[in-house]
Amino acid sequence: MSYKVETLSKNATTTIGEAPHWDELTQTLLFVDLLAGNVHRYNTFNKIEEKRHIGEHVSLVVPRKCGGYVVGTGVNISHLDWVSGNLTTLATVEVPEGGKFNDGKCDASGRLWAGTVGPKLSPTVFKPESAFLYSLDTKQNIKQHLDKITISNGMTWTNNNTKMYYIDSTPRIIYSFDYNLTDGTLANKQELIKFPQENFKTLGNPDGMTSDVDGKIWCAFFGGSCVIRFDQETGQEISRIDLPTSLITSCCWGGKNFDELYVTSAKRGLTDELAGSVFRVTGLGTSGTRAETYWG
Repeated sequence: MSYKVETLSKNATTTIGEAPHWDELTQTLLFVDLLAGNVHRYNTFNKIEEKRHIGEHVSLVVPRKCGGYVVGTGVNISHLDWVSGNLTTLATVEVPEGGKFNDGKCDASGRLWAGTVGPKLSPTVFKPESAFLYSLDTKQNIKQHLDKITISNGMTWTNNNTKMYYIDSTPRIIYSFDYNLTDGTLANKQELIKFPQENFKTLGNPDGMTSDVDGKIWCAFFGGSCVIRFDQETGQEISRIDLPTSLITSCCWGGKNFDELYVTSAKRGLTDELAGSVFRVTGLGTSGTRAETYWG
């Protein structure tokens, strides 16, 4: 595989760049600076990058059909009016004190999926099995689907919406589920990939992910300086994208033909030149699914 890595926005984030999401209508890339409480959008036409400071932990951003954005803020899912900066709470979850929303995205029906992390035991360690996975439908009904999660992270669906893949980062597992798009239910939970502890020092933890039109999974590795493409049937590595900083957080497809992979990274104490940057990868020979769309 011959690919090209371009630094789209150098040092875009100061803490943890996360949750990239492509807004197909406006051809803009959305992402967050999680601990800084900032929501970013990068216009690929004029190369103008804007941000809004939410004032608190912000973990995900998804465009809303009626305008504005849906964001994860602490224990709330909220609507962000970009012009005014105002937040309106859509739903709130009850989690152990210190727990917060983490990664999330929409399925093809416009249903938002978002998980949490538990209370911190140290700056980098979360209380085990104290987090959850939820969905928020377009009528603002929130539903819990999974418990005993430690760090809820990446999720994606196959192009035909019959499978959902989901990451719990601390045990280093990518799960697969049978997925019912109509009613938003999960069944037949299986461990697709459990990464061995012996490669933790070189690969880090699985973080955010997406999928392509062939159903293959693309997973970012926090501490691994890479995004890896896996076979969805066998769990075997197919190919690897090497990136110029180590804390790679997530990835999404975008561009006019959905054949560009956008990759976020974290700064979080790193001193290398490109930490916290956003990258665009081209020449991958495939394109992404449009299953991850708008809320509402």
